[in-house]
Parts: sequence; C-alpha cells; structure tokens
Amino acid sequence: MIEDRGWSLLLPGLLLLLWPAVAYLHAARAQNSKHAEFKNLYFDSLLFGVWCGVLDFYVLATLSIGLACFMNNMVVGGLRRMAISMVLFVGGALSWGAVAGFDFRPYVTSSLDIYQGAGAVAYFLAIAHVMYGQNRKIGRSIVEIQFQNRVFHALLDLGIVANRATNIHTLLDDSLKHLHANFPEYGFAVFLQEQQRPEVTRYAAVAGLRLGPEDERRLGSLLAKLQERQENTIKLREKTDGEQLYATSMAGRLSLYEGWLIVRAPKLDGPLERMLTLFVDQLAAATENKLLHLALKKTAERDGLTGLYNRGFFESALQLSIQGKAQPPGLDFAVLMMDVDGLKEVNDRYGHVAGDQLITTVAERLQVHCRGSDILARYGGDEFVVLFPSANLSAANRLAGLIRTHLEGQRCMITTAQGEHVALEVRLSLGSASSTETPAQEVLSLADERMYDDKSERRKTRATG
Repeated sequence: MIEDRGWSLLLPGLLLLLWPAVAYLHAARAQNSKHAEFKNLYFDSLLFGVWCGVLDFYVLATLSIGLACFMNNMVVGGLRRMAISMVLFVGGALSWGAVAGFDFRPYVTSSLDIYQGAGAVAYFLAIAHVMYGQNRKIGRSIVEIQFQNRVFHALLDLGIVANRATNIHTLLDDSLKHLHANFPEYGFAVFLQEQQRPEVTRYAAVAGLRLGPEDERRLGSLLAKLQERQENTIKLREKTDGEQLYATSMAGRLSLYEGWLIVRAPKLDGPLERMLTLFVDQLAAATENKLLHLALKKTAERDGLTGLYNRGFFESALQLSIQGKAQPPGLDFAVLMMDVDGLKEVNDRYGHVAGDQLITTVAERLQVHCRGSDILARYGGDEFVVLFPSANLSAANRLAGLIRTHLEGQRCMITTAQGEHVALEVRLSLGSASSTETPAQEVLSLADERMYDDKSERRKTRATG
C-alpha cells in the first residue's frame, strides 16, 4: 500500500519535480533544440512509466498518462516513435516494480477517479486545442504558399506577354489582362507619367477595376504629387474590412516615367500587400525593357535627320511585298520614288546645314499626305521613296498628284550658317511603278528610271522656259 511505504515516493517525486527544469536546460543548451525536445519526450515516457508503478498501476491514471505519452510521441514521430514510447513506458513501470515490488491497486476512491478523469479530459482538450491551432496555422501557410505560387507563375508568364507587345500601350493592356485572368478576384490599373511633367499621364491601362469618384479624387491627388510620396504601398480606402484599394508606387523603377499600380482586393489582404512590390517590379522591368527595345528599334529603323524610315527598313519591307506577290493570292504593290531637285546647289551656296533644313522640310510635308499604311523612307541623300503594300499604280499616282498640287513650287524658309534667312522653292522629280506592269523584283528599278526621266524632262523645260 502507498500509505505503508511513503519512503518509496521520495525518489520518483523528486524526479517528477526536477525533470521539467532539467528538460528545459537540456533543450536550451542543445545545438538543435528541436531534436533535444524530441529526446525529452522519450524520457517523459520512461519517467511517467515509473510513476505509474509508484501509483500501484492505478488503472485510470495509467491509461491517461500512458495515452498522453504515446500521443505526444506519435504526433512528432509517427507510429515508430509511439512504439518506442510504449516500450519505454512499460519498461519504466516494470523497472519500478522490480525495485519496489509489484503492488496492484487498480481502484482507489471515486473522488480520485473524478479528479484523475477531469485532469485527463483537460489535458486532452488542451492538446486538441494546440493541434487545432497548428492545423489552422498550417492551413493558412498552405493558402499563402498557393497564392505565392500563383503569383510567381503569373510573373513568369508576364515576361512572355510583355515580349509579344509591340508598344507600351499594348504591353500595359495585355499585362493587366494577364494578371486579371490569373487573379479574377482582383482588379488592376496602372498609370505612367513623364518625370519632367508629372501632371501629364502618358500611359494608362485598366483591367477588372472601376474607380469611384472618391477613389479618382484621391488617385488624382497622388498622381499630381507623385514625386513627393515616400510610402511604397498605401491604401486608397482606409477600411478595416471589406473591399480594399491599394496603390503601389513605381518610383525609382523606371528611367523616364513615374507611376502607380492600383489593385482592388475583395477584402483586407495581407499576402497581397506583401506581393504588390513583386507585381510592380516585374511590370516596371517589362516596361523599361520594352522602352529600351523600342528605342533601339527606332534607332535601327529610322533616319537620324528626318525621323523617317531608313533605307534598310524600306528594303526589308520591299522584300516582304515581293514575296507577297510571288505567293497566292499574289498581292500587288506600288512604289513612288522622289528626288529633291537642286539640293547640291543649296549645299554649295548656303552650306550643308541649309541643305539639311530643306530635306527635313520636304520630309515633314510628305508625311502630311501619306496614309498610315504607306511606308515613307529616306532612301539616300536627296531621295525619298514610298512603298504602297497591297496597292496598284493608282495609289502611287494619287500621292504624286498631291505632291504636284501641294508641294511643288512651295516656298520653305531656311537659315544659313551665317544666320541669314533664305526662301527656297521646293522642287521634286517623281517616278512611280507597280507590280501590275513589271515583275516584282523590277518595280523599284522602273520607278527609279521614271524618276530620272522626269528629272531630265524638267531640266529641259526649265532650260527652254
């Protein structure tokens, strides 16, 4: 009986009192505290097995304590660890029995049963509460990880979308549509402005977002004071719950522009807030790369003096038209060649600065009469050429007629290197040809021949006039 051998409770009682402190010091000083805590659970099983022996294998206590030890080890290590815990628990109980003798008292009193049962219920409910909290935390982590994966996949695909865009407007529109397709519960908008003129919005795109009057007022205020803002991400709607509207600045991410990415969320969204800078970084990088690409492309395709297409671009476009003529359905095309008469005399008399002014003036006036589908290029020093894709000779003759009517004989003012203002008369020699009248490969040559024939006739006319 326990009452008859109180001396035998001293050692296990001291162990039970001292063990929590020893276990804490062991875990605190270990290099791997988690591994040390798992080892402590093994010793828990051994110690509580001994204590069940001290209690003369009181059934309710033995079951409650044993199940608690087994469950703790199973939670952290599965069935294998639980089996080891059971062996240690039984070993501790048998070891104490071998030392102090095997006395079995499966039942004591009803009050002790109630006390022991209440303690067991409280313990297992506490364990259940802890597990519930862990499961919720794991659930939230899984949801956040899934959201992050959606974000990263969307950002990876955003680069492909951006590369397909032909200009900044298309890039922004397609990028926001892509984000909205991946995150239909969110709405997106982006606004870019020139750094030197922040009051001017150069580019804007919206997908799945409609701003209210108050949102537009606050956004307008932000955009007007863009360079004064210090916050990275702010809320346009100051709410503790419900729909939220976030604005993330692109400050410092673009070389030529400033702007905001606006995102609407159906509720207060912590994971989204943490990911907004990734959206902004990727969108800004795609925009900056596209701006650089367009600038390089313009440099490669455009004439430095006039801004028109250069000879290389024209010849590439001409080859495409030649190929289009050779393949069904055999699309025709036309070419108009032009030469600025008298440029050499202007250069010799007034200098090349004046000659360049004459060339740029002619280029500007030609652009006025060309249609959007016409490809106007500077072909050489004083030569211009227009390609009319999918057109016949009537298109070239139409433009030639406009030039004769509106440009021929018109005056343009130039400034010489000495600062003198001189009025020059614009005179152009013209020659046109079409794939309807000659093989496609010979259209440019025929137009060139007709231009020089026109130049010769005009010279003869001026000489006899």
